[in-house]
Amino acid sequence: MIAMRTQRSATLLLLLWIGVSSASAQTVSRSAGRGAWPQGGQERLIEIFLDHATAELNLTLEQRTQLGVVLSETMDRRAALARTQFQLRREIKEALSNPATEDDEFRRLTDAILAVKRQEVDLLDWQEGRLLEVLTPRQTLRFMMLQQQLAQRIEEMRKKKRSP
Repeated sequence: MIAMRTQRSATLLLLLWIGVSSASAQTVSRSAGRGAWPQGGQERLIEIFLDHATAELNLTLEQRTQLGVVLSETMDRRAALARTQFQLRREIKEALSNPATEDDEFRRLTDAILAVKRQEVDLLDWQEGRLLEVLTPRQTLRFMMLQQQLAQRIEEMRKKKRSP
């Protein structure tokens, strides 16, 4: 049972790693130190996404409300993790650019990378559990796919914005 849940979490990590967590991490890392979200921005993003998910998944008003809570909690947790990742990337960059950095520091940073990856899997596992409290398994998977699609669209918009 535990092995199956771990395998499922790893599969979900693969599905969502490309989209949701990278988009969240980039958003937070770019705004680190200024607050992760503009005032009211997170709430507005949640509302727009929930409107779309409600229509796609044919959610009841109660499901939509509960899903909003789960999504908000997930975004908060993901933002905290993204801040940790941002700080870790900064430390890695400093260590790699300093020829005097000791091997013990590189070992510590490697261990920190693995710890962050575990936290990502734990977050996905937590989110899946929370979603299954609100949605059916079919709706849960579909919802996670909608999250991935949203993250891909955000990344595409960022790429367009960066290119001349």
